[in-house]
Amino acid sequence: MEKKVTFSVKALIINDNKFLALRRNYPNPSVWELPGGHLEYGETAPEALIREIKEEVNYHVKPLRFVDTWDSYFPNRQITGIIYLCQLNSDINDLRLSEEHGEYRWLSCDSKEYELLAPTFASRIIHWDWSTLIK
Repeated sequence: MEKKVTFSVKALIINDNKFLALRRNYPNPSVWELPGGHLEYGETAPEALIREIKEEVNYHVKPLRFVDTWDSYFPNRQITGIIYLCQLNSDINDLRLSEEHGEYRWLSCDSKEYELLAPTFASRIIHWDWSTLIK
């Protein structure tokens, strides 16, 4: 059985000291994650992130800087990705979820709420310097 590696990008969108998290509808509806997705052939990571955020939540964002990496492992594949801090260039009330996600929350940057996230992200986020990211 061939094992595949795919590359993905995620957005850290902060508003009023909270960051956006989405709950998936499938394959595991209990998983919360940062918005984003896989690159399409010919896209740069920032281009894919801008497209994915528009598709998933109807926001326009500007990737500002690299924050972290992450990896998820499954029996037949590995997803490796990067997380960008993004500037929100849409009205916060314009959020509209795609059918991929069933719920969203703005989680507090200064609490343990990030433990709602999938372990892949929760294990990374606990090491972030939120005071630098919120500036």
